[in-house]
Amino acid sequence: MKSSFRCYRTRVQSVVLVCVLIMCCFVVHLFLSSSDTSSRCSYLTSTPQNQLGVPHQAAPSMLLVNGTTRRDSSKLTSTFMKDTGLPPMLQEGPENFIFMNNAEWSSNTVLFGQPKSSIGYLTIGIPVVKRKLEGALYVYSTITSIIKATTDSQKENITLVIFLSDFDKTWNLDTSRRISETFSTYIKTGFLQVIHSPLDIYPELDKNANFNDDSKDRTIWRSKQNIDFAYLMWYGKRLSQFYIQLEDDVIAANDFFADIKKFIERNHKIRWITLEFSRLGFIGKLFRSKNLSRFATYLLAMFNVLPCDILLNNFRVLHDQVSTIQTPKGLFQHIGKISSLRGKLTPITDFTFKDSFNYSTFDIPGENPQAEIFTNMEATFGSFPENAYQRTDGDPFFSVVSLKANHLYKVVFPEPINISRIVVSTGHPILRTGILKWGVVKVGVGIQYPEEQCLVPHLVGRLSEGEFDSEIQGYTIPSNVKCIAVVSTRDKPTLTIIRKIQVILKTLF
Repeated sequence: MKSSFRCYRTRVQSVVLVCVLIMCCFVVHLFLSSSDTSSRCSYLTSTPQNQLGVPHQAAPSMLLVNGTTRRDSSKLTSTFMKDTGLPPMLQEGPENFIFMNNAEWSSNTVLFGQPKSSIGYLTIGIPVVKRKLEGALYVYSTITSIIKATTDSQKENITLVIFLSDFDKTWNLDTSRRISETFSTYIKTGFLQVIHSPLDIYPELDKNANFNDDSKDRTIWRSKQNIDFAYLMWYGKRLSQFYIQLEDDVIAANDFFADIKKFIERNHKIRWITLEFSRLGFIGKLFRSKNLSRFATYLLAMFNVLPCDILLNNFRVLHDQVSTIQTPKGLFQHIGKISSLRGKLTPITDFTFKDSFNYSTFDIPGENPQAEIFTNMEATFGSFPENAYQRTDGDPFFSVVSLKANHLYKVVFPEPINISRIVVSTGHPILRTGILKWGVVKVGVGIQYPEEQCLVPHLVGRLSEGEFDSEIQGYTIPSNVKCIAVVSTRDKPTLTIIRKIQVILKTLF
């Protein structure tokens, strides 16, 4: 009896020990998942930080999702879908509503293009919305880049889907016609398809569970973006084995398709939910097409809670892929500066990009009338202030040893002029080092000061992440400008680069 009792007590102790260990693991899992934060869509996602390098605060609802099992999280997703105000066709989820009326889906959605006779290897999805000024040209450069980077045999295994998702349906149709005329050959072969969506897929986007302290405009923008991504993935899920998401202002590395195939084959023994071919935002994120419905449903369930790249990070962890799996060299480079969010600049680049590229592809052609340059900034050896205003290809940038508050770079015109737009670029264009983060643009008007003494009392606006564009940011420039100054507002003990200053004169009609 004593021996049996000792055996029984030993078993009980073992069971208790195992239970304690399980509870400890569960607590650790909750702790780790609660600290799992990330960035916004157009920011770096190789680490869970925003573009400024500051971690976001995790949303309470996401802590709950991360702390559940996959079975529990699917129930949560269903609950969220009912509580977020989605239209009935979206509440059904992508899996169901694609079959609601397939003929109607095809006629209402596909503007140009035709399906291929067989399932391909890779679908490239690119959502497109209207951008201001030069931003309207981005998508054409992106399509051209993908075409040039792939061979004819590779194109047979690729479907490129352009999703025109702007609320301005006239713009969508006009843009689709222009794309059709420009790339008609590739539409006929099934390589390129152009789609749009019915407006009634969008709920009230200004009603949100916002835990990021985002502005109303930004919250509406990112909520719509989540729905756009889900819609595009839902459409692309049956076209190929794999699906990769891009943006409409990127260029592709040469032979990127072969590099993607090699990386997939290299990781075929690993359980992964997504592979990454860029370190930026949602660019270059690849999925197995069979998983797109699940992720699209997750995006729809959380569309007004968090940005898409944070949701992707959480979705990845929920599916047991704890770490990102990235290629050593990026295959897609972001080169556009004008964000699809009104009034915002996005001067971000992937410093690991595989190929060299022309970083000034979308720079506006400045008119830069004759002027004198004055500065109290200390230039590095061999660097000249004139290089920023009178720069030509091959000139070095104007680089500064260090800055003090109120150090300025001043452009003084012989006579007052009327200016429609001022553009300032700072920092290295690829590495994004040496940017003037804390700076403003000021002007002096009218009065005929001697050149060096021209005062700049009028504030035009502030630099954003080292960039300034009065037209895109919505700043007003006074008339009769005699001088322009880029002014540092804080001390900066490290190297700073004033890369380019461009002036566009006002046209008189």
